[in-house]
Parts: sequence; structure tokens; C-alpha cells
Amino acid sequence: MVKVNICRSALFPPISLFPPISLFPPISLFLFIFVGFSLFTVDSVASVSYRNLIPEPVSIVEKEGRPFVVNEQTKVIYSGNYPEWKSVADLLAAYLSESTGYPLTIGKFSKLQRSNEIIFERNFQLPKEGFKLEVTEDYMIIEAADLAGAFYAVQMLRQLLLLGWERPAEQEKRIGEVIVSGKELSFPPVALEDYPSMSYRGAMLDVSRHFFSVAQVKRYIDLLAFHRLNHFHWHLTDDQGWRIEIEKYPNLTKVGAWRGADKYGGYYTHEDIKEVVAYAAERFITIIPEIDMPGHTQAALAAYPELGCMGKNYEVATEVGGVHKDVMCLGNDFTLPFVKDVLKEVAGLFPGVFIHIGGDEVPKDRWQQCDACQKAITKHGLKDAGRHTAEEFLQSAFNEEIAGYLHGLGKRMIGWDEVLSDSLSREVTIMSWRGLGRATAALRKGHSVIVSADSHLYLNHYQTINSEQEPRATGGLVEMKKVFETPFFSLQLSTTEKERVLGAEACLWTSFIDNDSLLDYMLLPRLAAFAEAAWCEGRRGTYDHFLHRLPGLLNCYNRLGYGHANHFFTISAAYQSVPEERNLQISLESLPNTEIYYTLDGSQPIKSTSSLYKSAFRIDKSCVLRAVSYLSDGLSSDELRQEIFVNKATFRPVRLLNAPSERYQGENGRVLVDGIRSINFHNTGLWVGNHSSDLSVVIDLESLQSISSVEVSALTDLSAWIMGPQSISVFVSTDGEKYAAVSRQIYDAPTDAMGEKQSDLNRLSFDATSARYVKIVAEPFKSLPKGHSGENEPPFLFIDEIRIY
Repeated sequence: MVKVNICRSALFPPISLFPPISLFPPISLFLFIFVGFSLFTVDSVASVSYRNLIPEPVSIVEKEGRPFVVNEQTKVIYSGNYPEWKSVADLLAAYLSESTGYPLTIGKFSKLQRSNEIIFERNFQLPKEGFKLEVTEDYMIIEAADLAGAFYAVQMLRQLLLLGWERPAEQEKRIGEVIVSGKELSFPPVALEDYPSMSYRGAMLDVSRHFFSVAQVKRYIDLLAFHRLNHFHWHLTDDQGWRIEIEKYPNLTKVGAWRGADKYGGYYTHEDIKEVVAYAAERFITIIPEIDMPGHTQAALAAYPELGCMGKNYEVATEVGGVHKDVMCLGNDFTLPFVKDVLKEVAGLFPGVFIHIGGDEVPKDRWQQCDACQKAITKHGLKDAGRHTAEEFLQSAFNEEIAGYLHGLGKRMIGWDEVLSDSLSREVTIMSWRGLGRATAALRKGHSVIVSADSHLYLNHYQTINSEQEPRATGGLVEMKKVFETPFFSLQLSTTEKERVLGAEACLWTSFIDNDSLLDYMLLPRLAAFAEAAWCEGRRGTYDHFLHRLPGLLNCYNRLGYGHANHFFTISAAYQSVPEERNLQISLESLPNTEIYYTLDGSQPIKSTSSLYKSAFRIDKSCVLRAVSYLSDGLSSDELRQEIFVNKATFRPVRLLNAPSERYQGENGRVLVDGIRSINFHNTGLWVGNHSSDLSVVIDLESLQSISSVEVSALTDLSAWIMGPQSISVFVSTDGEKYAAVSRQIYDAPTDAMGEKQSDLNRLSFDATSARYVKIVAEPFKSLPKGHSGENEPPFLFIDEIRIY
């Protein structure tokens, strides 16, 4: 591995001064920890229930009787018919030794004694990756159909051990709990069975936008294995960096792996790749490499300019996101042999059946202007047809060529849902990131599908509405509840079509993630919600039931040296303006069986002194609403904080002069004068949104009043194609017929195509004047900034609160 200039964030300091405890001791090496270094004291005792596990087992039947006690005589044994099962026996013994200090004996069995033994047995009747656990006073038996199932059983037991730390001693005698002490481990009798609902349970890590070392990638793989995920999607190339050594094309890493004046970057050698592949395989994780083509290839073009239509002047992208118009030329004689050479080398490094070729977000501008591409279009007889251009058909022909080539290498192609076309081989798997509609279309064309909806499973998005207090993230909002409740199937699917949904994948794009602490914060505990949703898909319980089990898992993270966010659930507020009564009705809602406490004076909500929410209430003057919801197990919601600001415009009649976009009507403009400024997300219902038109509104103050300033709240969220206003003008009138201009302000356009979302309160002041009617006109910018995926396209204009003084 070669790397330099790995940025560290000061926002999240190191989790601990001590190195984290490994999730997985080396499987090939039997380890034990001496008592003096044990994480338990000799007399420490703790307990945890089988029913606290995440993912939740299929069935748990607690039995009567004495527990099975792990002591210095306990043996861990496996069948001599399956010598490869020694690896899971070694792993479990290492975990138990770490907890007790005893170096446990490991061996093969010929004849079971069933006396103080932990036994691994193969049971072909169980589902793939499934397992059973039987615990009696004399023995513990782990049955599995395959080695992966046995491994997941060990991970479940590992979680029980971790859950047991720092539990109150008074729970020691509770029935159905695992008792953990400094010298002995006691497992109460149980019959437990578990198996996954979905065969593909994956997670993606983008190492192009920010590079992660081999050690960091292994750490990520450990997290996947701990959550019983079985596929690691490794996004290795993009505009911002080429991260895999290709021996036939050395410039890909000599040039394409480094960006900017400081030469930030890094890449993985063949030996690095082999090391990571082997590491993942020991944890029953298949790696799927992604080599993006024909778009998201600016790093490759910088290394080999002959790949592009222009043939020169390419640089590795320094922006950490966006879509670039420079893509591979599909008409020259260099591109296709280059791509095939690269894929052949990649196929030799990754033993898994799948190779991901990206295929998403490919602008066609260069192809439209390229003589070679236009000749290729003519050669293939491609023409515009219906909603599709000849250039789109050119990409389809390229995709089909690559799918066929990979098939010849014994591999199968995966592509993002943009690759879907009528002529694409049904062998290609579609990774659907733009919603269930695309997944359904792919299934009905006969493709297998992996669901990775950006609306639910992109963990690089914000995880709380309080985005101003969060590390920078990409623009969307994916709260943990939304992850847990991800729909994997359209209701319209037939049984056969549903069977072609292989599973699901959570994605982590690293535009703003450059270190382990940030990675942990964005990933955890949302990854646990995803893991349960994918493992338990057909039998998912309620989200609040998941939350009741979550505190134990958070303790596991802490013990293993992983950080996590504390965004568990939220309070939703509904605001209803009542103009005829000059007030605002507020309704609060949270999870079932929670209690909401609130204040209106800006003080922190506290159970002992704050108001308990019982029903909707009304506000007619300025205040600061703060509210927190509590679960019985102690978890609390994100705080809801909302300023209500009553001014001369609040609750007054309002009239929109231009029709807004259909989805963003803002209660026909009433949200502009309800006293509420929306959070920085455009889909709250509190914005009025216009596309390609001014926002023009008249507010009736209902009497002549002296006014001298206007404030207009506007949203900038370039990830959602939203820009603030280019200008704001204020006009006043006494009769609603004749208006006079009193102020106009012009604003600069944002230059950062990946700029952070923000809500600006734009103030326009003027000499005091008497008016009854106030007209505000906000003019949008004509086009999105250079480097944006919608460059030269018109942006949306979103306006929220208007205040008049």
C-alpha cells in the first residue's frame, strides 16, 4: 500500500488513548489473555439476556435447569470430518479465553462425551448461513449447515460476552440471562435458532474521494462481520482518485492516485489487495470491486489522456463530489482494449463472482461533440428513439460489450441502475440506488437486483434534522428509523420477481469522511439498523423494539473502541397556522410509549421541571420551543428546537403571484408567515419552491403600518439543485394597486458545486414608510454553478419565512 497526506479531523478526537480491542483475533492463531490483563476482575459479575441480541434471532426458547459453566476444564471441539471448522473453534476459544483467562482446549471429536464441552456440529437441514444453539448444564452445541453459519453463531456469542460487561450485579440471578464473572462464564439453558432472510447483505466504502489504508479497510471489514454482513463493495476508482495498482498501466497509480497541489492520495498494490481479500474471506465476506466506467473516470483520463474525447488537459478531480463531463471516449481504438485489460487484471485479484462497473452519471456532452463517438454511433446504426438519444444507446452497447467480456472471464457484471436497458444481458445484476421504481423495472426485465436506495441506505447523508450541529455530510437526511424501515420490495412484485431481489446494501461515500472517527460517527449505529433489516427482512419487528435492544450494542461498540452517533429517534412537529385567530397550532409526536417534555422559554427540557406533552397547543407570541422524548430504557430523542418569531407579517393574509412547483406549495404560501423558519432540508413542507420562475408574494398587513425592514429566509442546497436568490426586491403599497420599490439586494452565486447546505436570513432595510401591502420578489439564478452535475440547468428557489418590521 502506498499513501500520503491522510487528513485528520479535529472535530472528533481519538476515541481512546488505548488501542481498540480487536473484533476478531487472528483466526489462524489461538490467543488467550492472562487473568492479570483480563477486562474482568476476579469477582466482577455481569449479565445480559439472549433477547437483547441484534440482529434478533428467529426463535429463543429458554429452558429450565442449571447453566452451562465455562471453566478451565471446558473443551471446544469439532468434527474431524470437517477440519476447516477448526477456524471457528479457535475463534470462539479465543473470545472465551479473553473473557475468562483460561487457555481452553481445542480438539476434534470422534465420540462425543457431552460433558463440559462446546461442540460444533454440521447440520445440513439448516438454512444457508443459519445456525442453532443448544445450551444445557453439561454442554453447548452449535449446529450449522455451513462454516459461515458457525461463524455467525460465534459472532452472536461474542456479542453476548460484550453485552455482559458493565451490567449491574443485581441482575445475576435473573432467569434466561448469560452470567459473566471474572473466572467463569455461565450460559443458562436455551434452544435458539437463527438464519438470514436475505442472501446478499452488503456495505460499500468509497476509498476514492478519501483514501483509507489497508489497516483501516480491515477495521471496516471487522465491523461488517460483527454485524453479520457478507459482502464488501469496494469503490476503488472515481474522478478523485484511482486506488488499485494495474501493472499493465502504471500511470493509473503514478498519476491517477494523487490529486491537488499537495498530492493527496494513495493506492493499493496487488499484495495489499490479496491481503485484504484473504482477511475478508476469513470473515466470510466476499469483496466486490468497483471500477467505474465510462463516467467518473477523470483520474484515469489524467493518467492516460488518450482515453478521453479531447485527448489532453485532464487532471484528477480535486472536488470531493459532483459529476464531470469528461468521460471515456467510446469511439477511439484505445478505450475498449484498456478497459478489458484492467478488468482482466482485477478479475485475477478478486475471487468473487461479481465485478461492479459503475455506469452511473455519465454526461453525454463530449460524445455529442466527438467525431470518433459519432462515427461509432453511425457504425452501430444507433439513432435517437423515443426518450433516448443515440449517445445513450452508445453507452448501452458499451455496457453489453463489457457484460459479455466479464462473462467470458467467469464473472458477472453489476451496474448502478443507469445501466438498465432492453438489450442488456439478464445475467447482469442491477444495483438500484434511485428508488424501488428502478428496482421494479429491472426485476420485470428479468434481472436480479440489490437494493441500495440513496433515500434510505446512503449513510453519508445527515442522520439528524439538526444539521448545523453535525459534521459536514452530503445533502440528504437518512435518520436511523428510516434505515430500519427500508422497503426492499415493491408491493406489485410477483413471487418470482421477489426471489430475484438478492438483498440490500448500505453505502458510505466519503466526500466528507477522511478518518476512522468520522467513519464510525456516520456508520454507527445506523449500520446495526441496516443489519437487522437485512438479516430479519421478512420478520422485522417494530423500530421501538429495536431501540430497546440497542443500548447493549452501543456498549459493545464502546468496549471495542468504536465511536457512534447518539441520534436514535426524533420528535416530529406539525405546525398549522390559524390566521383568523392569529395563532399557530403545534402538535408533537414521537415513538409509541415515549413521553415528550417541552419548554417554551428556551430552557432545556427536563423531566422533573418541564411540561409533559399531552395534546396540541397554540402559540400567539414569540417564544423558543424545545422538546425531548424519552424511552423507558433511558434512550432519548434528538432535541427539537424551534424559534417562533411573531412580527408584523405573522399570520397575515398572503397571496402568491406566481404558482410554485406542485410539490412545494407551502400551504399556498401560508408557511411564509407562520412564524416558523424551516430546518435546512427542502422536504419539510415549510418551504415554497419555484423552478425557473420568480417567487413573487404579497402580504396584507390589514392596516397601514410603518415599516422599515424585511427579512427573507432562503435555502441553499446544491445537492438538491437548490440555490438562494440572485436578488430580492421589496415593494410597498397603501391600496394594493400601485407599488413603489423601496429596496433591492443582489447576491453572489455560490462557486462551490458541493457547497454546504444552509439557510440564510436576508435582511433588506430602508427608510421608514407607511404601507398596508408589501410585495417581495425573489429572483432565481439562471443556472447551477460550474462543476455541478446539473451545470447550466436552472436551479430551484426555496423561500421560507418572511418577516416585516
